[in-house]
This record gives sequence, structure tokens and C-alpha cells, in this order.
Amino acid sequence: MSSFFAAVIMAIPILFFYSARLEKSRIVTITTPLVITQARKTPAFYLYQHAQKQILKTQSDEVMASTFMSTESLSSIVEPIVIAEMNLSRHELGSESDFGFRIAAITTAAPEARVEQAITELSHKSQTFNSSPIKKWGTVRGKFEVKDGVGIVDHIVEIKRIEEGQVRELGKVDLHAGYYSIDIETPQGYLIAQIKDRNGQLIGEDQQKMINLQSQGQYFEGPFIRVGRPQVMAFNPSRPPPRYAAKGPGAKQKPASTIVASLFSKQHQLDQPDSEVLNISKHSSTVLTVEDLSQTNASMISIRQTGDVIENPLFTKKWIAGALEFISDQMKIEFRSKTAPLLIGRILVDNKPMAGARAQIENLPGVTAVYLDQFMIPNIKQESTSENGYFVFVGLEAENYSVVALQDNKIIGQQVFLAEDGYVSYQHILSTSAPRSILIRSFDAFTGQPQDADIMAPDFDEIIESENGIAAYRSKTALGISNYIIRPKQDYMPINYIQDGRKDHVHIPLLKEAWLSHLQTTLQINDQPNTGTIVGFVPNMDFEMYIISENYDSKQIVYFDPQGNHTPEPVSGGGFVLFNVPTGAREIVVQEKKTERIFSQVHQIRLNQTSVSHFTE
Repeated sequence: MSSFFAAVIMAIPILFFYSARLEKSRIVTITTPLVITQARKTPAFYLYQHAQKQILKTQSDEVMASTFMSTESLSSIVEPIVIAEMNLSRHELGSESDFGFRIAAITTAAPEARVEQAITELSHKSQTFNSSPIKKWGTVRGKFEVKDGVGIVDHIVEIKRIEEGQVRELGKVDLHAGYYSIDIETPQGYLIAQIKDRNGQLIGEDQQKMINLQSQGQYFEGPFIRVGRPQVMAFNPSRPPPRYAAKGPGAKQKPASTIVASLFSKQHQLDQPDSEVLNISKHSSTVLTVEDLSQTNASMISIRQTGDVIENPLFTKKWIAGALEFISDQMKIEFRSKTAPLLIGRILVDNKPMAGARAQIENLPGVTAVYLDQFMIPNIKQESTSENGYFVFVGLEAENYSVVALQDNKIIGQQVFLAEDGYVSYQHILSTSAPRSILIRSFDAFTGQPQDADIMAPDFDEIIESENGIAAYRSKTALGISNYIIRPKQDYMPINYIQDGRKDHVHIPLLKEAWLSHLQTTLQINDQPNTGTIVGFVPNMDFEMYIISENYDSKQIVYFDPQGNHTPEPVSGGGFVLFNVPTGAREIVVQEKKTERIFSQVHQIRLNQTSVSHFTE
């Protein structure tokens, strides 16, 4: 037994010296927050890198809150851009998917106390504009991404809610997590995200309607924001599909180099037919003309709008001559001239050709359309569009025509056609299957006081009456220039109000004839025959303007300030009056001085009538 204990005593030191190696335990601690600066060679890294150089910069570009008044006398407000490094604790680092916005992320949000500017409403109520509304309806959060090669290096990222063209609230963007957050007062309008450079020029944009917001407890899930390239102005040439080639205008193919396309009433020739005009506002319109140097295709004139991506067909002269001859034989008539204007249109619903629709020229119910069958052959017995949606009007004078599309005797869309001798006037009438509500406000142009008026909309059958300056109607129009005929009920003059038909609101500034006469008398401007007047309002922008018209005397242009007083030069928040503008289609171009952004609008000038419009986003 004693030998056993002796063996055990001798084995203990052996086990001690030859046992497996043990390391001293270490406790890992983090005494300061981790600093995450993004992966290198990514846009976010370069943005962070630039932030370190700019963090002490105190000055930034001046911006102004927009309102739905015609003119505003607003003082500028400074909007500093807050760009900071990301500081994440260990707990936060382990929950990147959480977009509760607890971390201090790269953001372009405005501090709550930063923007505190009173905005004059139509009802003259004072409203504070900042990133956190006084009456908070809720917080909207959603995914945010950048696409189409849009960069964010040294750029400013913004997200805001727009209602009736007015900025209501600003939000925050977390570029690292890929989410946005915004506190809103009402779940109405649109969310607009923009990326701009330091000069204010737009680099990327996305707009999403606030609809069907889903509650997620403490916030509402908003639409997915994908910021891509801004909308452009383009021709988008094409030919009708190959199955119509045998008897149609021509086979689908890339336009030949002999095609010359010009925008802005022949003032700007495109380098190629498929070239684009950049840095132009999304509600702009312009006159497009197309010529074929080879004389194969007929010359064409059309009104184009920013963001219109639907292709424009080219019609061969051979097809045009054959179609006119066929119609002449079938109707047993002879046209006054082979170069007389020819109107060709196409009705589309949700971007697809619509069968069974009719086209009609407003105020000319006796002029009927000729519809093209599925083989692109005119059929005078056909009473509505075929599956291709095409229609033709022949035997017209060189004028401007408003054409409406009807389904079951109800207006579903409208367009303005510019008819000129020697040209094919082409437009597509685009409609939506789901009608949308259009809000109308009529008010004094310089005081903002609501005023009642009778309003005739181009895409509505009945007269609309505003009560306390407010009215609404339902529309299916998805494209085109809308010309509203306004007949005020008090001591205001009748006007024609022009705007982009895609807008969901119509803000009509009413003018007194005494004001217009005072400007004309003060500057000793005499009336000239066969002319009309244009009044333009330019809110919150230093601008220059001109009219595209040969031999127009610049002395006929008068500028005014936000209160309607005459000024020698353009004033931000004011506008302009063009007296004695020749009748017909006239194009007005306004250009922002700082960014050189273009705001253009095609007006239909009628004899002794006043045409009014806003030049704004």
C-alpha cells in the first residue's frame, strides 16, 4: 500500500511538467465606440473622406421653401448640410438591419430648429416649415438606393415631402444602411429624393406617391426610393412595328443619319435623333420639328414634354401620299393642297394602344376622324380605333387644335396638335385606366385671397365651379398640355391657364384688368393687331427669360415683383408680362441663373386673350 502512495506522489510532478499548455484567459473590452468609415473605393467612403475636409465649413448654398402661391416675398434661409462620421457601439454594430435610426449616420437632414420660416398660405395662415411638423401624423421609413450610375461624391442628398407643389417636410437619409426617414403632417402628396452638386444642379432624382402606407408599429413603411438619372427631353424616334411594314409607314429600324431633329422651335438641333436635352425641369414642354434630308420621310411637328419616353413614329412620304389618295377616293373629295396639314394621333391607355376609342376636335364636332385598321390602312367606315390606336384628321387649316380621346362618350385624355402646312402633326394621347383626383385653387395673384371662378378643364365635360377658391375633379389624362379656361365671378379678368397635364393640382392666379392696363399705360405700350398677352410667374428663382419668336420686340416685356409692382429687371418670386405676342403656338423659356436649368412652356396665343402659367418644378 505504501508503494502505491509512493507511485502517486512521484506521478504528480510528472503530470505538472508535461500537461497540455494553458493560456491565460483574456477579457475583450471596448472602451470607446467603433468608428466605421465605409469600405474603401465606395461612394460612401469618398463622401466620408470629403466630409473630413468640409466639416468646418459653415457656409452653404441658400435655398428657399417653395409654396403654392403665384409669387412669394420670402427671405432666404441657410440650409447647412450635416455630414458626419458614423459612430457605432458594439451593440449597434450587431444590428445593422435595424433601421430605427439610433445611430449618427451620414445624413443630409435639417436640424429641427434650423428651418423656421413663415410661409404665406392661400388662407393667410402662418405655418412653420421644418423637418419635424408641429402636428405630426407619423414617421415614414423606407428603403433608399442609388442606381443608373448616379454618384454621391461631393453631392448633396435630399428627401422631402411635396404636396401641391409645396415642400412640406424634410427627411433624413442613411446612405450606409440604405434607408430614409421623414416625419410628416399628412400622408398626402409625393416623396421626392434628389442628389445635387454643390452648385445646385440636379444629378439624380426619384419621385414616389405616398399611397398604401403600411403600419409597422412605431413607423409606417414608405415606398422604395430608387434615385436614378433625372428626366430628360428627347425625340425618341421609331417606326411602326414590322407587321405593318408591307402597307405601313416603314419597317422598324434605327433612324438614318439624314434625320434632323430640333427642339425649342428649331432653336436647338440635336446631335443625333436619339440625343437628349439635360438639365430641364420635369414639367417643361417644347416644340419638336423633324426633317429628313433624304426626302424619304415626311416632315413632322410635335409637342414634346420632359419625361415622355414613348416612341415617336416616322411616316414616309410614300405612305402619306398613298393614305391621302386612298381617303380622297373613298370619301370622294379633293383636298385643297397636297401640303395641307395632316394630323396623326395615337390613343394609348397605360402605355398600350387602345382599341374602340374615338378622337374628336374640340369646337369642331363636324370634323370626323379617319381610323387606321390593323394593317395601317385608312378605313372611312371604321368608327373607332383598331388595335393599333391610330387616327387621322385631314382637310384642316394651319391652326392649333385640341383633340380629345373618348371612350363610351367620356373623355379619357387630350392633346394639343400644331397644324402647319407641309408638316405631319403627330401626338400620342396618353391615358390611365384609373382616374386621379385633381385639386383646383383659384386666388388673387398677389394677395393670395381665395376667389371663386368657373373653370373649364380640357379633360372634363362639365363646368367646374370653385367654392371659397377650391374645387376638384377626376381625370384620366397622363400626358399633354392642359389649357384651363377661367371665368372669374368677381372683378377679375378672364384668362387661359396653361400647365403640364400630369400635375395633380391646378393653382390659378387671378388677375385684375386694371393691374395689366396700368403696366401697359405706364410703359406706353400700344396694342397691336392679331396678338395676345402672356403672364408668367416664377416663384423662388433668380431667372432670365425669352420668347422664341422672330422679330419680337423686347421692349414689350415687363417684369414685376411679388407684389405686382413694375421692376426694370427680373426679380425672384415675381414674374413677367409679354404684351402683343403674335397669335399661334409660342414658346417661353425661363432659365435659372445659378444652375442654368431650363423651364419651358408652349402657349397657345389667341386673339386678345391672356395666357397665364407658372415656371417651377
